[in-house]
Amino acid sequence: MNISWDNIDNLEDYYVTYLLYKESKTVSQISKIRNLSISQVNDQLIMAKLEIKAMLRDKVELSKDTIDKFLVLNKHDRLQFMSELNSERMIDLKRRLYKRILIEKNAEDLMILIWATGELKDDRFLKLLHPLTSHRHSDVRRITYSALRKIESPSSREYLQRGLYDTNPQTKQYCAKALSKIGNENSLRMLRQLKNKKQFEKDYVLRAYEEAIDTLEKSDK
Repeated sequence: MNISWDNIDNLEDYYVTYLLYKESKTVSQISKIRNLSISQVNDQLIMAKLEIKAMLRDKVELSKDTIDKFLVLNKHDRLQFMSELNSERMIDLKRRLYKRILIEKNAEDLMILIWATGELKDDRFLKLLHPLTSHRHSDVRRITYSALRKIESPSSREYLQRGLYDTNPQTKQYCAKALSKIGNENSLRMLRQLKNKKQFEKDYVLRAYEEAIDTLEKSDK
């Protein structure tokens, strides 16, 4: 909105009071000029300032990158945001995600971006995700393997097999669950070997191994 004397005919009455105030007129002077009580002048100034503040806040929000706004949402709101996108806006979001993952340095933000790729289940993100399985941050690796598990591409098999030897127990669990769907005979052999070293694994990791082995053995019949 253009809040100026040039646009006076389109402004609410309280903006006239505000414009006089912006010209360094005192409340008392404005009261006399506008034939209003001092309390009325103060009320109009408060109303104008509040609206201007709201407009500035909205302007800042509109200027924010889509990804910046996405990053501050909680998980439920991120899922809702993605579910409500039309096809054109979804393409835009995927492009922005791809570009941002390439440059994102903050581990927490990177994890959210990687999580989103898993929810989108688009295998075009695999070019980014596969190298991230070697990230120095264990939680980034964990979320990356989780995304690979959701995308379910056979091209991720080699990386998921490697993830079975990661130091993070939850990563091993994710990889075992993923391999139960896209694993092969080599995956089965590796899972059997790891299961036999059960004294070194968490119970939930061993269960994931057992379930993956059972699924792969049945699928081989």
